[in-house]
Amino acid sequence: MEALRIGLEEPNAYLKASDARDRIAWALEQYGENAVVLASMQKTSSVILHMLHELGATNEILFVDTGFHFHETLQARDELMRQYGLNLHTLYPELTPAQQEERYELKLYNYLDGQPDCCRMRKEEPFLKHMRDNDRKLVMLGLRSEEDDKRRNLRALEPDPRFAGHALHPLIDWSDDQVEAYIREHDVPVHALHRQNYPSIGCQVCTTPVTAGEDPRAGRWRHLRENGEGPKYCGLNFSDGGGI
Repeated sequence: MEALRIGLEEPNAYLKASDARDRIAWALEQYGENAVVLASMQKTSSVILHMLHELGATNEILFVDTGFHFHETLQARDELMRQYGLNLHTLYPELTPAQQEERYELKLYNYLDGQPDCCRMRKEEPFLKHMRDNDRKLVMLGLRSEEDDKRRNLRALEPDPRFAGHALHPLIDWSDDQVEAYIREHDVPVHALHRQNYPSIGCQVCTTPVTAGEDPRAGRWRHLRENGEGPKYCGLNFSDGGGI
């Protein structure tokens, strides 16, 4: 991992002084077709996909279909793909939900010690397999530093040793208000559940709406949380796993 950090200070200085669109343009210039977007189809994904469309890029957009997504998530994927003509690749886990349950004889996502394995098999492994098999070297993500303490110290460009490449966060310094303003200004399609008190959207079996005053991620894995403690991230993003 340390080797991947070498040479990141100069690009991060440039990226810090750049706006989000220029950060994406930089990634396209530096990495060519080996730069991809990993899209959750939430608001920040919609913003990045619109920018990519405006830049005329045909790079891969990766969407991992866990088999547990909300119908509205798949609708958002299809609407964005149609409207922007995206080069979208839907990735799938090795096992269907039924095959996974048969193999482990339980629903992994219902158990505190099973949830990490479920997320790894259904999210992380399909993504990393695609990156490694196709020699992709940069993934663009919608993470933002204001989201919580874990992401507060993220830089625009970080290493991801899982595929010997890097992760770019074009919206790293954006606020919620900036995201909303961009969506309004450019009439960007957004996930329908955002209007139903779902600020953070994952698999249907592990996501609930939040109430006023709750943390935006309080609806993720609520069924596994005790006394405020429990899983907060799935591990798909390397930085969320504590490796950086």
